Amino acid sequence: MIRVMYIVNESGLGGAAQSLLDMLAVNDGRICPIVIIPSAGIIEERLQQLHISYHIVPFDTDHRKIGGHSQKEDALIFRSNYEAALKLQEIVRQQKIEMIHTNSSVSNVGAMLSLMTGIPHIWHIRELLEEHFGCEFVDGDLKKKLFACADGVVSISECVGKIYKKKYEVDCVCIYDGLHIERFIERDFSAKKANAFLMAGQITSNKGQLDAIKAVYELAKQNIDTRLYIVGAAESDYYRWLLHRCVRKCKLEHHIQILAHKKDLRELRHECQYSITGSKMEALGRVTIEAMLAGCVVIGADTGGTVEIIGQDGSRGYLYRQGDYRDLARAMRYAMEHSKDNRSIQSAAQDYAAETFDASNYLERIIWLYEEVLQDKKNSAISSGGELLEELRNRYATVKDIGTDVELLERHDIDHDKSRMLAEMIRRWFSIKLEKKSLDTVLSQRSIYSIAIYGMGFLGKSLYQELEDSAVGIAYVMDRELQEDEGILKVISLDEELPQVDAVIVTVLGSTDELCERIKRKSGYQVITLKKLLDWCEEEL
Repeated sequence: MIRVMYIVNESGLGGAAQSLLDMLAVNDGRICPIVIIPSAGIIEERLQQLHISYHIVPFDTDHRKIGGHSQKEDALIFRSNYEAALKLQEIVRQQKIEMIHTNSSVSNVGAMLSLMTGIPHIWHIRELLEEHFGCEFVDGDLKKKLFACADGVVSISECVGKIYKKKYEVDCVCIYDGLHIERFIERDFSAKKANAFLMAGQITSNKGQLDAIKAVYELAKQNIDTRLYIVGAAESDYYRWLLHRCVRKCKLEHHIQILAHKKDLRELRHECQYSITGSKMEALGRVTIEAMLAGCVVIGADTGGTVEIIGQDGSRGYLYRQGDYRDLARAMRYAMEHSKDNRSIQSAAQDYAAETFDASNYLERIIWLYEEVLQDKKNSAISSGGELLEELRNRYATVKDIGTDVELLERHDIDHDKSRMLAEMIRRWFSIKLEKKSLDTVLSQRSIYSIAIYGMGFLGKSLYQELEDSAVGIAYVMDRELQEDEGILKVISLDEELPQVDAVIVTVLGSTDELCERIKRKSGYQVITLKKLLDWCEEEL
């Protein structure tokens, strides 16, 4: 039995955590797992069901949006990882840990702990941060040094291995993730609807849901009836809201449903003939594998791990040019018109997925890697990493006394105040709705028939939705965080020339006097706050 400490960077049940749990669920006693998670979360329920020992030790992931982090934030991330590693040394000693396995690329805790204890370290690379998520490691140089000290590096696809080899000069062994085949496999395809498509996964701009909606619109213009189910947790409320706006604008309400995250997709996969994977650059693609096992004909973007899974000869599914919704529409139409080929594609894809991604086979390959690493470590009398460990100690000495930023405390107070203001604004708005008073009526009474909205948070989205298709037209919106959304919304920067409107409605909370004055000076248009608009409504009650 090998006593292994698994460092898991999330407390939810994302793909990385699910893959680890699927492997540990078929563990036959050759691994004694101890799992480390950074906070309380829903993963605990699954760990308890599997009777797996776990500890909560806080640490931060070491990735952020490209360019979206400061030197101080980087230092605090380093400190959280280093201090977590210091705390884990005692658990390593108590539990007689023989192997450390970091389940993701986005934390350095396991690598630091390995240097501190001399225990072998396996690093599992599951992400294409830059290519898929627009993120980067906060310290690429340090990451490269830590990768070099790993005793083994696993990539979840050949694509991931090649990219990390080029960027970080790290040699990876490719081991595809394993799933519980019987949980997902579907033998009876008779209930599948000939025009039904499923798109499962996190709802985010990187996953291609907007392209799928546009593809359905293209097909609708050709009088081809389709049904698309988009299912998943949203990266942001705004993006889910934007997808709904696109569906409404294209009048596709009877063709497309956007559903919340479902723990079990078997019912939908039972009904859907096709599955779409539209990710910008999928590292592997768990939902693609699950769809194949369920007998869905997969239509996938021609990038990353998706190509590896589907193949390029058409025998296991169809490919389209990622980001090209017209090509996606073409592939969808082709698949429906060639439905006679579905049975052979379903069988080939299902057989491939069952053979390639079986959790028991996955477990065997991981244990083989552990044994190889332990044997190599036993035969080697040379201890590496001492120089890097000293570098880490010196770096920690410079950051360990960084205090809590006063700005962070002030921001917390501001956020608390804004939460109270938001609750009060919602209460007032709800009362107005109960009195059957509409915002567009109040605006029209004041000769305001065209507006711009500044601020597309919850209140801005709600205002847009209430005035949508009303007598008051929404000419454009302004928000520092938004860019042009391909014709769904007209997004204007405050630095640009502002098109003519009767009024600009500011929905941001807090002190807005300076902002309102700036808009007035720039445009000369009437500027009102949402609070003022609600005041007008209450005057009419």
